[in-house]
Amino acid sequence: MFDEVLFTQKLVSKDNDNKVNIEWIVENNTGGLIEDVLALSQCYTHDFGNFEDGEVKSISFDVELPSTESLKMDFGDDTVIPDKITFGGASLTYLANGVSFKTKSNILEI
Repeated sequence: MFDEVLFTQKLVSKDNDNKVNIEWIVENNTGGLIEDVLALSQCYTHDFGNFEDGEVKSISFDVELPSTESLKMDFGDDTVIPDKITFGGASLTYLANGVSFKTKSNILEI
């Protein structure tokens, strides 16, 4: 046991240039119950509820990526989409023994 809460995100699929599917995975290795587990990022929020020790839960969701045309409309004709798009670490908050904790996931490059 690691005595921690693990929160990871991974790319599940990239259907085309404008849509990706991301999975969030949360694992409770604290040795006890964690409650009110809430994950959030700039593009998605999910309430995982409560986790018993050793329990793992996951959720997947789609994210629309901006097209070159929409970026040019917003930022000008010289705008280009970079080769890689980075999703920063999503935040996870939870309660353990009545104490509030916060952690972040890994960074995801697409």
